[in-house]
Amino acid sequence: MRKAGNRVIKVGLCDDIVDFNKKMESHIEKYGKENHIGVKIISYGSGSQLLLNFQKGKFDIIFLDVSMPELDGFETAEQIRCMDENVSIVFCTSYYTISNAGKGFEVAAEDFLAKPLLYKKVENILDKVYKRKLLCAEEKLFLKCQDGLITLQISDIIYIQTRNKVLILHTIFGDVQSNQRMVELEKRLSKKLFFRCHNSYIVNFDYVEGFQNENVLVKYKNEQVREIPVSKYKKEEFMKALARYVGNRLN
Repeated sequence: MRKAGNRVIKVGLCDDIVDFNKKMESHIEKYGKENHIGVKIISYGSGSQLLLNFQKGKFDIIFLDVSMPELDGFETAEQIRCMDENVSIVFCTSYYTISNAGKGFEVAAEDFLAKPLLYKKVENILDKVYKRKLLCAEEKLFLKCQDGLITLQISDIIYIQTRNKVLILHTIFGDVQSNQRMVELEKRLSKKLFFRCHNSYIVNFDYVEGFQNENVLVKYKNEQVREIPVSKYKKEEFMKALARYVGNRLN
């Protein structure tokens, strides 16, 4: 379930040629599968159709055809910029000119891509935009350790446990020990993403693979699966929280 939360990239496609949009959808879906990232794609056949359905924050990136009837790509981009200054805009064109470059600069375009679009070029653009999204949205956790204060990216935490009165955070990069109390972390972590399934354990739903024999199955490093116990007193509440998490991921 590693694709939830910020692990999703929202893409808008706008081109009056249906086959181009379909090819782009294929590229973007391939990118998502190769990088274990969720993708949400909405395609439009004209600039006016895109603007009619547009709202701030709807997309992380929009691929805009330059030459379209009615509103061209630049006119569409100007109106988008009035509503959303953060969305990345990439112009797709068969003919790149100095004039086009100037118009692209005016709307702070991310890039120009020449048609037909090769997968590698699309991949590079999506990589750049997705990494920037993570950096902007990523929450950090500050922890007290024996060596002082350290910082962790919250999305890197797989699960947390207490053992012999020591707090251990199992992350994708290794284990970190802290002298903070479990209840303190529980209050600071998002209840949409983390759940205290046992007095000694908090799990990150992003890494949950399933539920079996009163244990939650968590994908650990090197694709290993670990079994984390779920208290019988928390089982019902845990299953409801997991169902909400999965539902939000599918929406």
